[in-house]
Amino acid sequence: MIKRSVLNDVKDIKKTERIYIIDYLKGVSIFTIVLMHLIQNYTIGIPNIINKMASIGGSGVHIFFVCSGFGLYFSYLHKPYSFVSHIKKRFIKVYLPYVIVVIISFVLPWILCLEDRVVALLSHVFLFKMFVEKYECSFGGHFWFISTIIQFYLLFIFLCKIKDKLVSSAKFLMICSSISFIWWFFIYVAGLENVRIWSSCFLQYLWEFALGMCLAEYVKTGKKISINKLVLFVCAILGIGIQAVMALLGNGLEVFNDVPALIGYGSLVMLLYNIHIVKIVGIYLSKISYEWYLVHILTFSSVFHFCNVESLWEQVVISILAFIGSICLAYLYYYFLKRISYLLSLVSLRNF
Repeated sequence: MIKRSVLNDVKDIKKTERIYIIDYLKGVSIFTIVLMHLIQNYTIGIPNIINKMASIGGSGVHIFFVCSGFGLYFSYLHKPYSFVSHIKKRFIKVYLPYVIVVIISFVLPWILCLEDRVVALLSHVFLFKMFVEKYECSFGGHFWFISTIIQFYLLFIFLCKIKDKLVSSAKFLMICSSISFIWWFFIYVAGLENVRIWSSCFLQYLWEFALGMCLAEYVKTGKKISINKLVLFVCAILGIGIQAVMALLGNGLEVFNDVPALIGYGSLVMLLYNIHIVKIVGIYLSKISYEWYLVHILTFSSVFHFCNVESLWEQVVISILAFIGSICLAYLYYYFLKRISYLLSLVSLRNF
């Protein structure tokens, strides 16, 4: 059924296969990110080794930046659009769903304990939280990602123009990677690796977004990307191993960890693509990847606020229920947003 529905959406079979892979990557990534947040932030008494292993799941965010660059540029290559139309679309698909969740979180008193809750809310609505460390992760530590991705949305058309002038994808990627490296070095020297508004600036992940854009152009020309399973296995071991060592060493070295994290995690996820059930689950979850990212912390905080957990087994049961509940809420939110989008499109047509 999955393959048939995809084929109905996109007539070009080759294009379908590429979207199929991107959907899978987003679905698996959001699964591991949510699982990491659940294990590390809402469980007590879980063996330390499990907490450490859960950290690998957070590397899924790097896949999201690559997929964002890929998806946006692939669409742009198919039909170039203006900055205004681009921002309008992102406003409806990204900003509005995000602000709705923030407002709901604001209404629930157990989500945030700051005295200046109103200012915290306004910092999200007007996006100045990305410049104020105190508010960057208010109402949920995961909301830093929204600031970063919005920065990329604002710069996307500009990046497209630069890439068009450079012509060479290799040159574009090299320049973007150099900028990211300079930024990493600055963060490391300045000791700002733990200050979110600095360490999560778009410059930190520019190389990943640019990589996604370059891959989109490569695939758009009809070329196929094929990597040997043995190579993927070796890259997964080395990438995750280096990532773990740098994290254990600390001293700010984690600011340079994005490259091994992307290589290790990305290789592992691509190896899992060969397992049919993992592929199917990943593709299904991709449909609600953004909605799930938005609501999962809200769900977890609410469930654990009202459930008094005394034993480890109770905690495991509540965690499973919270995880499933977050998926259900994400699906409900997905269909709610779909309805809102449909109504907005009707209003737009009437005005036209």
